[in-house]
This record gives sequence, structure tokens and C-alpha cells, in this order.
Amino acid sequence: MRVIAVIDEPRIVEKILRHLGAWHDPPAGLSPPATQEPYTREPFDEDPMPDYENVLTD
Repeated sequence: MRVIAVIDEPRIVEKILRHLGAWHDPPAGLSPPATQEPYTREPFDEDPMPDYENVLTD
């Protein structure tokens, strides 16, 4: 399995989880997690889509 996208906007994550009924408000008194550095994009040279046209002839 590969990660094809990352949603790192807390407001959007909360909105999606609330819509799915999977959001749970954090207990009172907890401090927010430490901020992380932004993600870096690493180049990927291989074609991410398999060649299904030639599956039986390879």
C-alpha cells in the first residue's frame, strides 16, 4: 500500500471525521501536540500506475 495523499489541515481532518461520526473531542486539560515541520516531497521515478494491458502477455 502506498500513501497517495496526506491531509494535514486540522480543520479539514476534523470536518471529515465529524461527518463520518468518528470525531471525539479531546479531554479537557490536554495541551495541543507539538507542531511538526512541514512535509517534504520525495521524488518517485517509477510509474505509479501498473500496466494492466500487458498483464497476460508478460
